Amino acid sequence: MVGAVTETVEVTSSTTQVDTTSTQLGDVIEDKKMTDLPLNGRSYIDLLGLQAGVVPVSSDAAIHDRFVSGNQNSGQVSVNGQRESANSFLVNGGDVEESVQNGASIVPTLDSIQEFRLLTNSFNAEYGRFSGAIVNVLTKPGTNEVHGSVYEFLRNEKLDARSYFDQDRGDFKRNQFGGTIGAPVVKNKVFFFGDYQGTREIRGVSSGLVNVPSPLERSGDFSELPDDFTGSVAGSDDPAVGNFPSVLTQRLGYSVISGEPYWFPGCTTTDTTSGCVFPGANGPFIPQSAWSPVALATLKFIPAPNVSSGEFSTTAEKLNLRDEKFGLKLDLNTAHLGNWSGYYHFDDANFLNPFPAFTSNVPGFSAVTLSRAQQFQVSNTAIFNPNTVNEVRINYARFAFLKNKPVGGLGKIEDFGYIRGDAANPLGVIPTNSKYEGVAPISLDNTGTSFGLPDGTTGQYNNTYQITDNFSKVVGKHTLKFGGDIRYIQVNERNTYTSNGWFAFDGGETGNDFADFLLGAPDLFNQTSPQLLDSRTKYFGLYGQDTYKVSSNLTVNYGLRWDTSQPFYDTKDRIQTFVPGVQSKIYPDSPTGFVFPGDPGVPRTLAPTQYNRFAPRLGIAYSPSATEGFAGKIFGGPGKTSIRVGGGLYYTAIEDVTLFNEVGDAPFGLFWISPSPVYLEEPYKRRVGQQDPVGNRFPFTIPAAGATGIWAKYLPIAFSPGYNIHNKLPYAEHFNLTIQREIAKSAVLSIGYVGSRGRHLLSTVESNPGDPAKCLATPGCGTFGEDTIYDLGGGNFVFGTRPFSVTSGRELDKTTGIGSLDFQNNAWEATVANSNYNALQTSLEKKLGDLRLLAAYTWSKSIDNSSGFFDPINPFNPSLSRALSTFDIAHNFVVSYSYDLPFARAAHGIQGKLLSGWTISGITRFNTGFPVTLTEDDDNSLCGCGGADVPNYNGQPIHFLDPRNPEHLFFDPSPFSPEALGSVGNAKRRFFHGPGINNWDLAFHKNTRIGERTALEFRAEFFNIFNHAQFMNSGSVVGEVNGNLGKVTSARDGRIGQVALKLSF
Repeated sequence: MVGAVTETVEVTSSTTQVDTTSTQLGDVIEDKKMTDLPLNGRSYIDLLGLQAGVVPVSSDAAIHDRFVSGNQNSGQVSVNGQRESANSFLVNGGDVEESVQNGASIVPTLDSIQEFRLLTNSFNAEYGRFSGAIVNVLTKPGTNEVHGSVYEFLRNEKLDARSYFDQDRGDFKRNQFGGTIGAPVVKNKVFFFGDYQGTREIRGVSSGLVNVPSPLERSGDFSELPDDFTGSVAGSDDPAVGNFPSVLTQRLGYSVISGEPYWFPGCTTTDTTSGCVFPGANGPFIPQSAWSPVALATLKFIPAPNVSSGEFSTTAEKLNLRDEKFGLKLDLNTAHLGNWSGYYHFDDANFLNPFPAFTSNVPGFSAVTLSRAQQFQVSNTAIFNPNTVNEVRINYARFAFLKNKPVGGLGKIEDFGYIRGDAANPLGVIPTNSKYEGVAPISLDNTGTSFGLPDGTTGQYNNTYQITDNFSKVVGKHTLKFGGDIRYIQVNERNTYTSNGWFAFDGGETGNDFADFLLGAPDLFNQTSPQLLDSRTKYFGLYGQDTYKVSSNLTVNYGLRWDTSQPFYDTKDRIQTFVPGVQSKIYPDSPTGFVFPGDPGVPRTLAPTQYNRFAPRLGIAYSPSATEGFAGKIFGGPGKTSIRVGGGLYYTAIEDVTLFNEVGDAPFGLFWISPSPVYLEEPYKRRVGQQDPVGNRFPFTIPAAGATGIWAKYLPIAFSPGYNIHNKLPYAEHFNLTIQREIAKSAVLSIGYVGSRGRHLLSTVESNPGDPAKCLATPGCGTFGEDTIYDLGGGNFVFGTRPFSVTSGRELDKTTGIGSLDFQNNAWEATVANSNYNALQTSLEKKLGDLRLLAAYTWSKSIDNSSGFFDPINPFNPSLSRALSTFDIAHNFVVSYSYDLPFARAAHGIQGKLLSGWTISGITRFNTGFPVTLTEDDDNSLCGCGGADVPNYNGQPIHFLDPRNPEHLFFDPSPFSPEALGSVGNAKRRFFHGPGINNWDLAFHKNTRIGERTALEFRAEFFNIFNHAQFMNSGSVVGEVNGNLGKVTSARDGRIGQVALKLSF
């Protein structure tokens, strides 16, 4: 007798059989397979990639920084062409989705899982809300027998090899330990099963290969890069204006004028008529007297090169992880009240990361993430009679974390060269959160170096409440099933972003970004107020389906689902969007087009909830019964072959990253982007143009609803995305045709076509792009000039080049040109993307005797015009964005296996103990890499937005290289060149793939019986056992048209070893 399992579970056999009845694509992974295979981190999610159609790892389009379950994989992978945010994760049938990025927030311990079911295409009408994979984990119940396990998995650097780019092998200590126990409380009535796992890890993390300034550059000598210096001094010569010429004059002690070149070949004098600012026979030299006080104080944070004259790498920085998780399941079997089950899971983690995501790529700026995940569930399965069953479930899941709390780089801003904003220095920096005061994040975009505190510290508190009911009844040949699913989701955000400011350097002043840093001349400055958001959404789903057994060898499954996913809203309506030409009634003097919930035509959810979304599903499974003649040889007789076809419509919920991206925007927060170049040490002082009459935007307080006269400090509004009021619920169409054939005893071969089409997918597209023709016709306008006010003389001004730069004009003095524009670049969050996926998928599965094997091969192509929320669409012509998906992998072969060695099975005594019980298991994978995304950041398109700039391509075949060459180039960059000024490049964003994977993970097991019910297992596991150089195929190959184009900068781990002991009873 076992505890009741609150799921309808198909009975699986220890042997492989042809599926002659189910019309869904997918598989059930049992506990033995999970625990036999080598898994680095021991997470069931790492097994998803064993199935055909599943991309094994996340691409650049996935946002996976939520640090779930002790920094384990959150499952954001593409399945059959669907987006990486489209998968549904269930534990015992209950939703455990993290709602901002749509990954799994709870990952039960591997030894507590009885099985998990993975559905990948054309699943039944009982599943909704997501169009990707359905992943349902069932945890183990208790039984009438006491059973359990105790284990420890140990790793250290002694068995490891260094990664390809690392100079040495980093320190590594990991202990994963825990156990399980199941037993009866009241025999045949009440059972429990509990599990615990602790993880302790200290690891030297590889920085990868980071481009840093050379020793000469660090001294101010740029003779190695003289051609970079194409710029000239910007700003007015009038000292009263406070622009850059007068500041440089004061620093250098000799005259510097506007328009003077920084350097040109042969320049050896500082004469303002015939010379340059920084003369030098072989290139410019910038003396320390010209350096910004911030550069003088913070250059120490940029490490000197240690690989080549301009590259740095280290494994000395330590990651530190402490994770505690446990689960408890109680089952109660009653005669009259049905079978009850309760489940509780708790996971608490503390994770110190020396290189936090989206921040410093050099040492010194570590941050800690604290997370806690919980799930509580109660379910009842009532069996009215053998043909009638009802199951009801109440589920609650909570995921809370504080991400990237700074540890390194803290201190008073004055210590780092900044001027503190106060009454005496009103244009200096006023930190918005004193707890996180320190080195502001600085990005050298062309060099590739970034340093400083994390640009954001995120506090997220996610609660999901769910009630489901499923009723099934067998009527003759029909198995009818009806049910409903209600979910209420809360996501509360408490964030600190760019508290001390954030600075980006693109070389806009001198032509060289590091030189601009030394001079304190950033291209972009941002500072943000604390961000508050309390978002909510509701989901309703109803379905009916019928599995009709037409005959013994023909099954038809058809159903209909009603899905209603409400767009997220904020409980206090602190969100906004952009509707051209509409004047807000909520904030009457806001810039025209900037509207809020409650304005005419703007619901609380910004886009209306759609209640008319119905999703039909249809599947047919046929097993030919021919036993004689040619047909008998082909099909093998009853049950030996199945032909399955299926399809349907699948709606998918929009992740809360939409409101997360809007949080803290005007007037509910201040996200300030300086419209003019500023000084690094005093960023509310402009180094070009008239000084800002408003001055410092901080400190900041949220104004009262309906307040007027407040908008001067917000303008121009920039980087303020708006959820488009015309958005629709995204959906996908699934279709497949699959043939299964038993080719030997318990060996089944599958081959099929699987396809999908995505429609109304969420993306971002600029609502206010610059007009290239207008810029080219305006004297002085050029790259990054979309938001400049141009004085043409005679009282004529051009107020930026965007169509909505000025919507009211009240903030501008059109005689002097002094004032502010209304809008800069502000993207629409719009459901305007589409995708297409087509694949040939084959698999071979064998489960019999000593050998268990699953081999899967996928040949596929996925195309879209946006692969995710942060993959923007070209605003001029969306068709130009159509290209390979970021997660496209053309060829993907994986085989998992476990073989019990047939040694000394009849031996007894010591010989039997030593020689019997050996098993070899492993996972072998060969696949092509992700596509290389080609970009330009020079704004030659004159769009001033994302998604437009791509290089020109001359059509020559791409010549691939071995990245182990001295330059670490993966492809020859010569066919690419920057796009012409005022035009968009002709290259597809993605049309060739990066480095692939050739990887072998192997495990060697020794099982020793100790009595009848106890066994001791020793295992040694090796990941990448042959130590292949596994160059990263996502986020590693430089696709930006600069000096690093085509370069590989990071690689996966080298060989990793792990040993373990496990006692089972």
